[in-house]
Amino acid sequence: MNSTHAKLNQLNNSLGGSISVFDSERILMFYNDKGKGRIQSVELESGIGYSQFELTTTEEIKLNLKNTTSQSLFFIYCLEGSLMLKLPTSRSKIEIDSLRTVILGGMEEDVKITVASGKKVNFSVIQVTDDSNLEASTNENSKLKEQLFSQFLQNNKYEYVGTVNLKIKDHLLQINAISQTGIVRRLLIEGIVHFTLALEILHYKSDSSKKTLHETSLTKRELLRIEDAVEEIRQKPEHPYSIDYFVRKYGLSAAKLQSGFKVLTGSTVASCIKNQRLDLAEKLIKETDLNVSEIVYTIGFSSRSYFSKIFSKRFKYSPKIYLTKARGTKLSA
Repeated sequence: MNSTHAKLNQLNNSLGGSISVFDSERILMFYNDKGKGRIQSVELESGIGYSQFELTTTEEIKLNLKNTTSQSLFFIYCLEGSLMLKLPTSRSKIEIDSLRTVILGGMEEDVKITVASGKKVNFSVIQVTDDSNLEASTNENSKLKEQLFSQFLQNNKYEYVGTVNLKIKDHLLQINAISQTGIVRRLLIEGIVHFTLALEILHYKSDSSKKTLHETSLTKRELLRIEDAVEEIRQKPEHPYSIDYFVRKYGLSAAKLQSGFKVLTGSTVASCIKNQRLDLAEKLIKETDLNVSEIVYTIGFSSRSYFSKIFSKRFKYSPKIYLTKARGTKLSA
């Protein structure tokens, strides 16, 4: 039995419940005095395992993730809620709240997570193990693992607590949206997990170079409001947004909005809206029979020339040419 699935069996011994097997995935479900929850584990190739924990507790739950090698890295990302994590080097416990990553490695020691009573939490764990006994992996996977271990295991007992990163949450949530089964599903999950690990490397480098706001003046509550604003734009990018609109709706100053958008999306409010509209435009080109003028109106722009300019910059083709290529026929717009 592989290590990721073995951990699920060990967790089942303490949580109770039942485990279902679906191809390369296993899902633990429990509903008892401890609370209720769903824990999904997927073993990917070349020593990479992925687990997602969705828990609602009625009493304190302690999760002990077994680890029997010093050549292992754990990437723990909190999507929703908060959890307590025991740091190996200091032996102290820290609270990890939503949108943050903790990276642990370089120790033959279990990862100890505590979820307090009355909590709802959703977090993911990616474990990367450097095991020479594993079957040979692809060249791309080998390079990814080599970079991960080079980056994070230069010293023994490595630990790092990252700053807020919304992009990682966005990619991990895509796993829940996968409807395919079998090998296609596993490959899609594997692609998302690999991309998430690449994002972790980039985010760590950004933190290290102080390009990310380590000491933001925004509170957690304010960041969550801004996350809601970002999600609103994603759900309805065509709306005629303005800074005043967000100030009134979310009760934040213009300066805090801009600062929060920088932290969560890496861009200004205006750039976030523009990028989401361009994403919608591409989707409409591929999935509808709307012409360019209709698309401009649908996504909330008033100037076709401006839309053509920014679309061409983003996609390297004018909207009309892109539409023709996407639909496979010469259509006039």
